[in-house]
Amino acid sequence: DGGYGGGLNVRRTVRGYAKAGFAGVCIEDQTFPKRCAYAKGCQVVTHDEAVERIRATVKARDELRGEDGTDLLVIARTDVLRATGDMAECRRRCQAFVQEGADVVYAEGLEGEADMRALATLLPVPTMLAQVERPGKALVSVEEAGKRGFTLHLRGVTVLSATICALQKTLAAMRSGDDLDATGKDLLPFDQLYAAVGFNDAFAWEAALGPAGP
Repeated sequence: DGGYGGGLNVRRTVRGYAKAGFAGVCIEDQTFPKRCAYAKGCQVVTHDEAVERIRATVKARDELRGEDGTDLLVIARTDVLRATGDMAECRRRCQAFVQEGADVVYAEGLEGEADMRALATLLPVPTMLAQVERPGKALVSVEEAGKRGFTLHLRGVTVLSATICALQKTLAAMRSGDDLDATGKDLLPFDQLYAAVGFNDAFAWEAALGPAGP
């Protein structure tokens, strides 16, 4: 999230997430309206505005801590690599985010091993590596990401991609009249589907409730 404006807007955003029960908030430096990092036209705000957003986020989080003990993990993200390819500015922003009190730093668009290691070892807070399955791009394993200095490993669209792929295959089979395998290849076995949607838990709760009184 970009925070929807200046410092007060960021404050309102942080308080809204906290009120909704979120455990953390990720504030980034894209211009409004923000885009997927893989979309065309990704742009970022100036260095100073990016740092101000994180300063406002941390201040708003600390304010909540003082009011009622509510806490939020602050993840500071920069898309400057996607927007400009400037690794030096990426490092500069990440270091500034740490100085402002970010709990985790996430630099989108890291590609080479050298840049990954350099950034992860430069920062004294946990760092996150995000990856997306794309043609011609080998993914870094969870184990290798850890060796390169990252604490968190994000595969943000893997489940979405798998879901769309399964839906398309299933709908195509239904349209063509092909049979679908219900033993786990194409469809969940019925007993697993039954359990997955919560029937067994619901029936157990009803049984524990007992019969109605007189």
